[in-house]
Amino acid sequence: MIMKVNNGRKVFVIGAGFSGLSSAALLAKEGFDVTILEKNDRPGGRAMVWKEKGYSFDMGPSWYMMIEAFEKLFEQFGKKPEDYYETIRLDPSYRVFFGENESYDIMDDVNKNIDLFDTFEENGGEKLKRFLARSQKMYDIAFENFLYRDYWNVRDLLDRTLIVDGMKLKIFTKLNKYVDKFFDTQKAKKIVSYHVAFVGASPPTSPAVYSMLAHVDMNLGIWYPKGGFGAIVDAIMKLGLEEGVQIKFNTEVTDIIVEDDNAKKIITNNGKFDADIILNTGDYHHGEIKLLDKKYRTYDEKYWKKKMIAPSSYLVYLGLNKKLNNFLHHNFYFNSDWDKYFNQLFENPEWPEDPSIYITVPSQSDPSLIPPGGELMTILVLVSPDLEDEESFREEYFDKIIEKVETIAGESFKDSIVVKRIVAHEHFKDTFNAYKGTALSLAHTLRQTAIFRPKHKSEKVNNLYYAGMYSHPGVGVPVSIISAQLAYEKIVEDVKNKLV
Repeated sequence: MIMKVNNGRKVFVIGAGFSGLSSAALLAKEGFDVTILEKNDRPGGRAMVWKEKGYSFDMGPSWYMMIEAFEKLFEQFGKKPEDYYETIRLDPSYRVFFGENESYDIMDDVNKNIDLFDTFEENGGEKLKRFLARSQKMYDIAFENFLYRDYWNVRDLLDRTLIVDGMKLKIFTKLNKYVDKFFDTQKAKKIVSYHVAFVGASPPTSPAVYSMLAHVDMNLGIWYPKGGFGAIVDAIMKLGLEEGVQIKFNTEVTDIIVEDDNAKKIITNNGKFDADIILNTGDYHHGEIKLLDKKYRTYDEKYWKKKMIAPSSYLVYLGLNKKLNNFLHHNFYFNSDWDKYFNQLFENPEWPEDPSIYITVPSQSDPSLIPPGGELMTILVLVSPDLEDEESFREEYFDKIIEKVETIAGESFKDSIVVKRIVAHEHFKDTFNAYKGTALSLAHTLRQTAIFRPKHKSEKVNNLYYAGMYSHPGVGVPVSIISAQLAYEKIVEDVKNKLV
C-alpha cells in the first residue's frame, strides 16, 4: 500500500494523453500540486477528438479491450468506469475480409468462432480451443506478474517465479512460429495473430506472448464506450480535475533546465515554470534529444537509431451522407501476401501497393457521432515510419485505398463523402513530436520488451520521470495507463525515500 505524500510538491506532467491524464490524477490524489502542460488545444494525445459538420471522429485508438486496466485505475479513486461513461459489448465483434465476396464475422460467442474455424481446416475448432486456452494462461500470467511490475536492471528478471512464468509466456518463440504449431490455413493464422500489428509489431518479429491478445479478443470481448474514446479521455481528465489537477493547453515545452543533476525549470511557449518533479509522457525521443542538454540524456541519438521503430499510420477520416450496408463497427481486410506487407513495414520500408486495411464505422453502434442519415468511417493503413509524406501523394494513395475498400465491401461511397481528412507521418511529427512520424513508438520485439524498453526514470536527472508507450509495458491505451501507474509509484517511492 502506497502511503500518501501530502507535501504539495510541484509536479509538472508533460502531455495530456492517457498516460499524462492518468498519472496526473494519481499524483494529485497523493497530495502533489500537479499541472499538465499540453502542446495541443485539447486532451487525449493520439486519442484526441476531431469534430466537423456534425461528425465526431476518434482520431486514434478505437478498440476498447483489456478493460481490467481501466477498472483498476478508477478503483483507486473509489470509482468505476461506468460512473463516467457507458460501454456496450459488440456482437459481432468484427468482420474480416479476405478479398472480394469473402468475409467472415468473428462473434462475441466463442463457440460460434470455434464452429467457424472448423470451416477453415480440419479440427480447426479444437485447434482454436487449445490456442485460446494457452492464450488465456499467458494473459493471466502477464497481467498478474509482468504488466504491473517495473524492470530497472537484469536482476529484476532473475526472480525464480519470473523465470518460470517467463518460459510459459514463450518469450523466446516468435509469434508466427508459435501460431504455425496450431493452424494450417492462412485464414486461421491471420485471425489469431493480426492483433500484434496494432501494438507496433509483426508475427515474425514479436514474441509469442502476444498471442494472449487472441484471448482478450475472443474470450473477454470487444467493447465500445458510448461517445467514443473521447468519453474515456474526458472521464480520466475529470478524475484529475476532481483531485485538483490543473491543465494548461496550447503550452508546448521547449526546454528543461537542469542544475546539479536536478530539473529546475520548464521552459514553454507560455512562460517558465519552477518544478520539483517532472513527468514526461510525450514522445520519449523528443523529450531526451530536444528538451535536455546532451550530458543529461540517458539515451543518445545512437541508441534511437539502433531501435526498431513501430509503424506510422495512414489515416482517412470520412463523413458520409448515406448509410453503409456491408460493414460492421470494426472491419479488417487481410491482404493476400501477408509476409510481403510486414516486410514493407519493418525490413524494406515503402508504401505498400496492397496493404492490410482496418476500417471502423462506429456510427453503426453510436448514432450520437453523426448527423441524421449520415455515416462515419475511419480507414487505417499501417505504413513504415519515416517515409516521405506529401499531401499530393496522400491524395493519390487515397484513390487506391478507397477503390480497394469499395471493392471488398461491394458498395460505393466515394460520391457520398461530405467530410474528409487524411493524415500520416507529418501529422504525428507536427502534433505529437513523434520520432520518425511513428504512430506507435517502439516495436514490440524481444529486445524491446520489459527491461529493454526505455526506463520510467532518467539515469542522469534525479527528478525527471517518463511514462507512456515507449516505456514498459508498451503500446496501447490499457498498457499506457499501466505505464502511468508504474511511473506514479516510482515517484511516490522516491519521495518517501527522500531521493527527490
